[in-house]
Amino acid sequence: MSMSDSMLVEAISYFRSNKGFQRIFDRMRKKYQSLGTMGGTIELRNMLPEEREALTGFLRKNYMNQKSASIKLENFQKALEHTKFSGLLLEDILNDYFGEELISNKVAKERYQQEQDEFFANIIRKFEGTTAGQWLRDTLKERNNAYYIFMQRYNINRERLGKDIEDVCRALEQLPILSGEKFRLPVFASSITSNPHSFDSNTTCGLIFLYALAWQFGVGRPVNVEETAELYYVSGILFDEVSNYVLCNGLKAYKDGNLHPGWNGFYNCKESLQVSLANLSTVDKVVSPLGKVYVFENAGVFSAVLDKLSWNYPPLVCTYGQVRLSSLVLLDMLSKEGTMIYYSGDFDPEGLRIADRLQSRYGDQLILWRYGATDYKKALSYESLDDVRLKKMDNIVSPDLVDLSLYIRQHACAGYQELIIDDLVNDILTS
Repeated sequence: MSMSDSMLVEAISYFRSNKGFQRIFDRMRKKYQSLGTMGGTIELRNMLPEEREALTGFLRKNYMNQKSASIKLENFQKALEHTKFSGLLLEDILNDYFGEELISNKVAKERYQQEQDEFFANIIRKFEGTTAGQWLRDTLKERNNAYYIFMQRYNINRERLGKDIEDVCRALEQLPILSGEKFRLPVFASSITSNPHSFDSNTTCGLIFLYALAWQFGVGRPVNVEETAELYYVSGILFDEVSNYVLCNGLKAYKDGNLHPGWNGFYNCKESLQVSLANLSTVDKVVSPLGKVYVFENAGVFSAVLDKLSWNYPPLVCTYGQVRLSSLVLLDMLSKEGTMIYYSGDFDPEGLRIADRLQSRYGDQLILWRYGATDYKKALSYESLDDVRLKKMDNIVSPDLVDLSLYIRQHACAGYQELIIDDLVNDILTS
């Protein structure tokens, strides 16, 4: 060890053993980080006795009766020259005192950015020329999609983040839909990561995966379970496929070009069939023998209409209120076959929003059934609608439903399908 190294070790030992220098050195470090050079002035307020004593002895100026002090770093360096530590630089002392290189905030920020850029660049290089690589590039360039999750998790655990992103990239390249297959979410996750819960939506990896899927299919990140299930489904991934079901009547399904025996059995027996998402995923197409289907929001109305028309066995569907993915998949299949969809729902903000969503999805193939002002008057109840519920109709886009929403606002009462069942039955009989 050289003489200067030995002197530096002794200086560090001296300053560390004197608690009076602790806050002084901390302020010096912060000043250097701010300025990028050993200069400027530090302020000490409400000085402790040991701080007054340390400054008095080191700077050879009486601080014993002062509550505060302003100290120029250049004066501290000059004072070193009058001690046995003469020849040492204050910057070197601070480096060893804190056990780390003294760098400015600007330099620290630049280094941090360089490290971060290289971190993501390394991942992108692994997926160069792939869809996954493009997703990652777009996310970082546009600072959208999963970008803010990346930034947050990078600061918490970058190694784990790197693994999650690579898992998602591999998943994006191996989506079941790309090979015309369907996998349940845990099975798919296991095939990519060996962990069936890797892509659960309550995990960081699962959330990043949803963002990646949203990018892949050009939609926004899902905000509820139904939207999540729909996004998974278009990817070839089944999620909650058993409890997600739809009720139907008078429809036929085909698999491998042949009538599905299960569906056909219910059809021949003139019975309604409750179909899960798992069931729907096994058939190739669903058709209505009449080329039309009558869709009800309310299960009670579905049953009441069917009771009156059981002999006729009409093609009916019940969505059970909020349209589940199973309902959308079934209606998509019917729409693909050119089926005209007649939709009837309640006259309240929630019902109109469902109707609006379906018309946006199926366009001219969906007919708003019994959604006129006269129908609303017949269905009118005494249930008042408050401003919070009425506001839910603000974003409706269908012209017919916009007109109806204005009428509903005037009366501020809900209307229900149960009160127009006879009209609905007559429509089916005469159409």
